[in-house]
Order: sequence, then structure tokens, then C-alpha cells
Amino acid sequence: MGLFGKKEKKIFKEFSKKSVEYLTDINKDTDELLEELQESYSENRFAIPEFISLIESIKAKISFEESEKLEELSQKIVQIKKCAKKSVSAVAELSRNQRKTTREAIREFNEFVES
Repeated sequence: MGLFGKKEKKIFKEFSKKSVEYLTDINKDTDELLEELQESYSENRFAIPEFISLIESIKAKISFEESEKLEELSQKIVQIKKCAKKSVSAVAELSRNQRKTTREAIREFNEFVES
């Protein structure tokens, strides 16, 4: 005789079905976010070198103070690029971990219901 009756197993199966739907939706949303971030980063990754090249070309034409301000701005923009790259990597890792956790949760729950 099993630990759960037919009514409980039916409830568990419905819960499992809903959980899989929620997890699938979360995975889909995470993957879409990752794709958007990767596309945006890819489209804009060449802006920094172009900006730095522009700064170098106009440095001689502006005052020392303006040149220093541009140099500070370029350093800040480089930091923003690094932050964006880390963000894309973090979302990619989150997406991989979410898919792995989803597969594991579904497997464990199916084992539980089938026992």
C-alpha cells in the first residue's frame, strides 16, 4: 500500500503540472532577457573604441581642462562597458542555473509522485 491515495496523487500531479508550467515560463523569460542583453551588447560593443578614437582625435583641439574632462568621461564609459559585459555574463549564468534547477526539480518531483 502506497503512502498516498489516488486523491493525493492527483493533487500532486496537478501541482507538478502547474510547477512545470511556471518553471518553463521563468526559463523562457530568462532566456528572452539574455537574448535581448546579448543582442544589445553585441550591437553596441564597438561604440567604446569609436568614442575613444574620437577623443584622441579632438584632444589637441581643446583646452587641457576639457581634455581631462573627456578623459574622465571615457574612463567612466569604459567602466559602464565592463558592467554591461558582467551583466550579460551574470544573466547567462542565471539562465543556465535556472534550467539546471528546473530539470532537477522536475526529476525529483516525478520520483516523489511515482514512489
